Amino acid sequence: MNEMDLLHRLRDEVPPQTDLRAEETRLLAAVRSGEQAPTRPVRRPPRRLRLGMALAGAFGLAAVTLTVTQTGEPAAPPGPARAGEPASPRADVATVLERAALVAEKSPTPAVRPDQWFYIKETQPGTPLPTFELWSRMDGSKEAIREEGGELKIGDGEKGPTNPLRTQAEVESFPDDPDALLTHLRALKRPRHAASICQPDCPPGTEKDVAVFGALQWYIKYGPIIPPDKRAVMYRAMAMIPNVKIEDTTTAEGRPGIGVALDLGEAGKGYTILDPETYRYLGHKVVRTDMTFAMSVLDSGVVDEPGQVPSP
Repeated sequence: MNEMDLLHRLRDEVPPQTDLRAEETRLLAAVRSGEQAPTRPVRRPPRRLRLGMALAGAFGLAAVTLTVTQTGEPAAPPGPARAGEPASPRADVATVLERAALVAEKSPTPAVRPDQWFYIKETQPGTPLPTFELWSRMDGSKEAIREEGGELKIGDGEKGPTNPLRTQAEVESFPDDPDALLTHLRALKRPRHAASICQPDCPPGTEKDVAVFGALQWYIKYGPIIPPDKRAVMYRAMAMIPNVKIEDTTTAEGRPGIGVALDLGEAGKGYTILDPETYRYLGHKVVRTDMTFAMSVLDSGVVDEPGQVPSP
C-alpha cells in the first residue's frame, strides 16, 4: 500500500464497529511493509481519482485532534456572559457556548463563489502522512492535494461527504432553533461523525447524544464556509447535549484550548476544541483509558485556486 492509498482509507468514515487502535496499527503496518492491507467494512465503496491519487482529508477518521485557523472572526467579549452564574459544568458549557454563538453571529458572512476552493491543512503526528494540504473546489468538480514537501496533484472532485458544496448545503438547511436542530440531527439515519468516541460500547441511552455531538463537531470544522447564524445555532445546540461540560485541554501540538467535552465516563471522552479567545474551531480528540487519538488542522479558508493558502 502506498501513501496515497493510506490517505484514501483515512478519508473513509470509520464505521462504529471498528476498533480504532487496531485499525491504525493495521494501516501503519501495511504501509511499512509495502503490502496491501486486508479489507475492512466501510460505509460506502472506495473511490479513486483518475490521477490515481487518494485525496486527503481524514475528516471522518474516528479519533483525531484538529487545529483550524479561520479568518475574519472577531475576538470574544471579555468576562462571563451572565454575572453571578453558578460555577457548575452545565452552567459553564451554557456560558461558554453562548459566548461562542454571539461571536459567530458577529462574524462576516462568507461570500463564496462556486469557482473558489475550500482549503484545509491537516496534521496527525506520528503517522506516515503527518501533514498534508487539501483543496476542494466549491462546485465539487475538482480537488487537489499536496503532501508536505511534495508536489500539488489535481484530480476529479469528491462526491462523498467531504464535498464542501454538499456540506454547505446541508448546514444551510439546518433549523435556526437549537432544539429543532437537535431533533433534526437525532432523526438522521446516518449522521456525520468527526470522531467516534465509544462505538460500539457506548453506555445505553447515550448513542443518539454521541451521534449528534459528532455531527455538530463535523460541521463546525467547516467554519470558513458556514453562515454565521448556522454556526451560532450549532454551538447552542451542542450546549444542550447531556454530559457535555467544559475543560481546559490542548491540541496535538500542545496549543491550549477550551475543551467542549462529551464525557461518557469509562467509555471515553470526546473533545471539540475551541480557541480560548476567538472561539475558532481548533479541533477534536478522543480520550479513552488506554489511548488518545489526535489530529490538528493547521489552517483553513477559501482561496481562488489550488496551491494558494489563506492570507494570515
